Order: sequence, then C-alpha cells, then structure tokens
Amino acid sequence: MPFLHRIRKLLCPKATFSVEEQERGEPASIKQRGWRQWSFVSTPDVQSVLRAMSLGAGSPELAKDARLLVVSQSCDLVHHCYASEPVAEAYLCELLAPDALPNGNLTAGKNPRELHLPFTSDGTEHWYRIHSNGRVLLPRHVLAGVDPDLSLIVPEPSVRVLQRWIVNRIVRTAFPDAFNHRTRKAQGKLEDRLKKTGTHLLGLYVSLNSWDEVGDDEVYEIDFVGLVAEGLEEEERQALLKAFGEIAAAYEKSDGVSVVDYRVQDEEEASMSLLCTHRLFPLDYLSLRDSPGGELPPLP
Repeated sequence: MPFLHRIRKLLCPKATFSVEEQERGEPASIKQRGWRQWSFVSTPDVQSVLRAMSLGAGSPELAKDARLLVVSQSCDLVHHCYASEPVAEAYLCELLAPDALPNGNLTAGKNPRELHLPFTSDGTEHWYRIHSNGRVLLPRHVLAGVDPDLSLIVPEPSVRVLQRWIVNRIVRTAFPDAFNHRTRKAQGKLEDRLKKTGTHLLGLYVSLNSWDEVGDDEVYEIDFVGLVAEGLEEEERQALLKAFGEIAAAYEKSDGVSVVDYRVQDEEEASMSLLCTHRLFPLDYLSLRDSPGGELPPLP
C-alpha cells in the first residue's frame, strides 16, 4: 500500500467513525442534505451555527436577515474525512434595504472589502452586501446537521463576480514606480470617468510594454481592455467607450507615455490569452481612495 494512502487510511478510516464524529453526524450526511458550493445557510440556522462557534451571533451587528454563503468547492464540502477537510469557508451576506440601490463602486468586485451582489429567489432579484471581514471558517460537521437554504440562488453572473472578488483579494497588480509617477494626473482622470460611467464595468485589464522600471529616455505603451456583460445596452457601451477615449487621451499627455490603445469587450469573448498578456487593474483604488481608512498599502 503506498505510503500516502496508508496515512490517509489512518487519518480517515471510511468504515468506522469515532464517537465524536458520530455525534457530529457522518460526513456523508453533508452530501445527502444537498450541500454544494454556493449553497446558503438559512437565516434561522445562521444564529445557531455562529453560536456554536462562539462568535456571538446574538450581537446587534448581525442583521436579522443575514445568511451564510458557502464558497468552498463542492468536492471539499462532501469529503469523507473531517480530519482532512475540517472546515468550510463561508461569507456572511446581508440583504440591502428594499429602497436602497446597490453602490456602483461596490459592484462587480471593484472594492476588495465590500461587495454588492444580486441573488435570486422565486425569479426575483435581491441585492446583498458581503464584507471581507465577514469571512467565516465553519467546522464542516455543522453542515451535516442542517439543510441548505434552497430558496436563494446565486446566478451564474454573480458566481463569476464572486470568484473574481475572492481571488483578487489575494492577487493584486503592482505597477512600476516610474509608471505611477508619470501617470499620476491621468489616474485622476481615470478615477473621475469610471466613477461616473463604470457601473457596468466587470473588470479593467491593462498591458504595459514593460512591467519593469524604465529609464527617463524610455517610454511606456499601454493597452486597456474593459470587460462588460454580454447584452449590455449599446448606449451604455458607447458611454464607456467615450470614457475610455478620454482616459486614453489623458494618459497620452503624460510624459514618458507613448501609445495608449483601448477597447470594450464582452466578458464571454475574452480568451485565456488576455490573462497572459494583461493584468487586472485594481479598481478598488477608484472606489476607496476618498474613503477614510480605505487607502491601499504602498506598492512593493
């Protein structure tokens, strides 16, 4: 028997469970109850789940309609051994007030600390708020004792936004100091225009001819690609193109910047090559710079 297989057998015997595991509920119960990635812990169960974790679920900071969205991959959720997969990752979600509109600077993953996102229930769209500090690591055995809330669904576009938002909290683009210095004024134009017209922007990708520091006699060439949802109204698409044109003009006026290209592209048409040639522009810079405590750390 291979060494790693023997270790797994010792850690996770499938045939028998300890008394503690039996009291918790077998891992197989998680699958039988229908848990999978993007499932919700219902509002009534959120209180008991967090209380079991000694997180003070009764505190006034927790909205009464809060839910927990499980983001762990489905295979990890239903893994047969608690020792190998002891926890499930989830985020607290709070319903926006019925008369509150989503903040455009907090949609589409622009802000790394707060996300406004639509979920659906009975075919009706409801907007929720997710905070990065609302991340919770649930003991996975808790899911063996509760059913998922099937009344609320994460639609596919929201799944893609969530995936980007979670990943982008780990992977951030850092620009050369020389580039930042040369384009400081142009970044002000970018901030201004996208705050006004960037609500429908799913992501802004940028390519430089060099990601290194360059000498005073060398120039940067820039290519911007704005990703939008397929089916975006032509009027909104043209408004975004106009904004990109003004942004490009501002960058081209910067000393040490030569050529600035730009385009707006449907997310569905974006290929893997875009991820190889372009890097995600940190739009959280746009939404947070004016907010106290929202400053980004200096680039390495």
